[in-house]
Amino acid sequence: MNGASVTPDVKASSSAAADKIKHHICSRFLKKKPPDIYGQQHAIESPKCVSDSLRLLEKEITKLPDDLRAGLDQAAVFCPELLTKEHQLMFLRCEQFNVDLAAIRIAKYWNTRILLFEGTAFRPLSKEQMSDEDREEMSIAFLRLLPYTDGTGRTNIYIDPRVLEGKEYDNKRMVRAAWLTLHEALEIESAQQKGIVFLIYLEGALLRHFDRTLVKELANSIRGILPVRVSAIHMFYAPYLFEVLFDVVSMLLGDRLTNRIKLYSDDEKAVVQDKLMDFGIFASRLPTELSGCLEFVDGTWKNCV
Repeated sequence: MNGASVTPDVKASSSAAADKIKHHICSRFLKKKPPDIYGQQHAIESPKCVSDSLRLLEKEITKLPDDLRAGLDQAAVFCPELLTKEHQLMFLRCEQFNVDLAAIRIAKYWNTRILLFEGTAFRPLSKEQMSDEDREEMSIAFLRLLPYTDGTGRTNIYIDPRVLEGKEYDNKRMVRAAWLTLHEALEIESAQQKGIVFLIYLEGALLRHFDRTLVKELANSIRGILPVRVSAIHMFYAPYLFEVLFDVVSMLLGDRLTNRIKLYSDDEKAVVQDKLMDFGIFASRLPTELSGCLEFVDGTWKNCV
């Protein structure tokens, strides 16, 4: 009948149905760009999609179990200024605007952040906020963020396991140092959208350089927790022993990340720069170990040309 009132139950049902439709629009059926050189697709963001996704994310967070949401609830009390739209948007981008997965990831993130950083978890994560103890592990520079972005808009992180040679370190503090480096990488918006690429230099690496416990703790603190899209892991000049360790590495990384490993043998040294150029990684931003122009000196990258 025209003019008939709608009961509260009908209104609630209609609202829920509308939210469900919008959820699909903002995630599964979101318009995406064609697959790029890494085979990844990226969401085409619009102001409406972003605002709708942020609203739906807030609703999904309220549906999480109390224990999963515990860290996020503490953050809302002790550092509400950190729970900005920009902060939430990192997790939506990581999950390609799937609000269900983004809600779980941001909740796991805060639980892990509090376990790792304890009282300092409620302050901005930056090198300036590091404790004196953490500075020692940070100086090892196990993860080294290369300057700027590559030609695809991604940030690149360089790893040489040989830097662990003869060093004494605490695994938890090493993980905290890795988190700081990854947060610095995520300060660039295009890295949130497109991802991060790891460049791992293995020439001359020996069995003693592979700290499997540390790698496991790093992987467990990042996978499904940090808002990081790993686009690829380029591994250069792996020694024979790596073939023995590859199964272990695959188990630690998981199938999804293992499938993104790209191996380069000694025989490819002459063409490795050409191959990397296909991925938008140019010699001007490669370390000298890869015949590039950058050298790591006193904690910073410097052009050696």
